[in-house]
Amino acid sequence: MIRVAIADDHPDIRSALRLLLSQSENVELVCEASSGWEAVKCVQQQQPDVLVMAVGMPGLDGFAAAEQIAALPMATRVILISVDEGGALAERAAAVGAQGFVAKDELAGSLLVAIESVYGGEPYFLD
Repeated sequence: MIRVAIADDHPDIRSALRLLLSQSENVELVCEASSGWEAVKCVQQQQPDVLVMAVGMPGLDGFAAAEQIAALPMATRVILISVDEGGALAERAAAVGAQGFVAKDELAGSLLVAIESVYGGEPYFLD
């Protein structure tokens, strides 16, 4: 079972992520966050295998939160998601320690594949 956390400041996106995750018998949702600060706290407390987190959030954005999570002594892998597409975002995601990047319009077909990929140690960058 892959333990997954989600972080997005939009309740509708979190709801859509929950729905996508529920389609897999291999995934267990262990916590949700609505900000970068909450995402860091979630990782510290629940130690998920994978965190799916939005780039654009108020306060601590996804890039800064991913950088903080990468510095923690935990093995949580981070997949950043964004409404914006482009190789520059995927490159920045990798630079801050994320193991994956998926544009939000690709989530329906790619989220579970991305989670399984990064959980297995393979990066997944789809923009």
